[in-house]
Amino acid sequence: MNNQSRPNDDVSEFKVPFFSGDNFPYWKSHMEIYLKSRDFRNWLSVKNGPHTPMKLNDKNELVSKPEDEWDADDFRKLTIDNKALNILLVSLDKTEYNLVRRCTSAHEVWKLLILTHEDYELFKMQPNESIKNLYNRLLDITNGLLGLGKVFGNILQGQADLRQGQADILQLLQNAFPQHPPPS
Repeated sequence: MNNQSRPNDDVSEFKVPFFSGDNFPYWKSHMEIYLKSRDFRNWLSVKNGPHTPMKLNDKNELVSKPEDEWDADDFRKLTIDNKALNILLVSLDKTEYNLVRRCTSAHEVWKLLILTHEDYELFKMQPNESIKNLYNRLLDITNGLLGLGKVFGNILQGQADLRQGQADILQLLQNAFPQHPPPS
């Protein structure tokens, strides 16, 4: 096999799948395959989280190693984590990159993209659903996004962006259903 991809190929062994906010399930499945094909350990880093160098202390407790005690195996595993993070970041357009730019691991990026795109892509009013129930489901999703600030290292700017997004969505709902104000 040569190192050139065909001009019309959407995805190849050498071209990182690109995501611009559309068709997340398609990108997600291609990215998983791409990560596995480059080095299966990249995918494991995305799926399970980054390596944290650990050691046993004097009390036989597992604690983080200081950087000056990291060994070759720790550096090898950390390099895998950073390669996975790089692959994900270079696959994103500017808008998607800005969403995840404060994430420090490939695992955090992956989880944030899933939460953002899968929850919102699936968000539709269900048959016979009341506005109140629709609104409460929306709050569950947006509160989950706000909770990412704690999960992903208290991303203050991300929280502000998400709060504004929540306010914008609520305003859209209020405009769409003026006769049904959101529950208080």
